[in-house]
Amino acid sequence: MIRINLLPAVKKQSRVESDARVWVVIYAVFVVAWCVGLAAIFWRTSHERSVREAANQGLEREIEQAQRQNADLTAVKEKLAKSKKLEEVVDKLHKARSGPTRLLMELSKVLSEGKGPSVEPARLEEIRRGNPLAGFNPNWDVRRLWLKSFEEKKGKCSIKGSGKTNEDVAEFLRRLGLSEVFHQVMLTETSSQIDPDTKLAVVNFTLSCEVLY
Repeated sequence: MIRINLLPAVKKQSRVESDARVWVVIYAVFVVAWCVGLAAIFWRTSHERSVREAANQGLEREIEQAQRQNADLTAVKEKLAKSKKLEEVVDKLHKARSGPTRLLMELSKVLSEGKGPSVEPARLEEIRRGNPLAGFNPNWDVRRLWLKSFEEKKGKCSIKGSGKTNEDVAEFLRRLGLSEVFHQVMLTETSSQIDPDTKLAVVNFTLSCEVLY
C-alpha cells in the first residue's frame, strides 16, 4: 500500500492564498487611496474653478455696473451740455433784447441833470481816494454837451458829439469811464470850430468804447 503525504502541499497552498490576500488588500488600499486622491484633486479643482467663476461673475457685474454708470454719466453730460447751450442761447437773446435798452438808459443817466454813471459807491470812493480828479462832477450842466451820432456793433461803440469846452468833453469821458456799462473809453479825435447855428466856439469829439451787456 502506497502512502502519499499531502500536508506540505496544503501548507504551501495556504501560504500562497495568504500572500494573495495580502496583495489584494494592498491593491485595494492602493486603489482606494488613488480614488481618494483623485477625488481630492477633483474637489480642489472644482472648488478653485467655482471660486474663479464666482470672481469672474463678480467682475462681470462690476464691469456692467461701471458701463451703466458710464452710460448714465455720458447721458448726464450730454444733458448738461444741451442745457448749457440752451442757457447760452437764452442769455444771448436776453442780452440782445435788454442790452440796447440798458445801454440807452445808462447813456441817458450819464447825460441827465442831477444823475451820473452807474457805479458802486464803494468803488467810486476808492477811486476818489486814489485820485480826487478821477470822479465826476455832480453839478455839471449836462446841456453843455450834446451827441451827434452813436454807433454800436458787437459791443464796439463809436460816439460823436460836441461840447462847449474841452472840460465838458473831459467830464463826459470821466462819466463814461466810471460807468459799469461802458469800458475802455478812449478819446480818438477832437477839433474846435465855430458852430454855424449859434456862432459860438465848440469842441467836436469822437470817442470809442466797449459795451458790457
